[in-house]
Amino acid sequence: MTEVESDILSDVIGCMEYHKSAPQFGERAWIAEGEEFEVVYWDAGNGWCDILCVLPKECKVCKERLVKFYRELQTAVNERYDENMCRID
Repeated sequence: MTEVESDILSDVIGCMEYHKSAPQFGERAWIAEGEEFEVVYWDAGNGWCDILCVLPKECKVCKERLVKFYRELQTAVNERYDENMCRID
């Protein structure tokens, strides 16, 4: 992952809107929509974010596969950890 301040991310990709919540990637995930790319990131707090992936706006298959991957990953994590993030299996 790459860590960066979210306002710098917005400037680099040309994002003119507020970032949108992306719960399909996790409870602290957001999407910044730029001119050519959408950037999915994890809110690290205090204006910082961890970039999860960069998606070209033209690739719908890329987006579908990524959403599927993160849903499956979240399901696996939920099955293996309790609410305190202690491993249960």
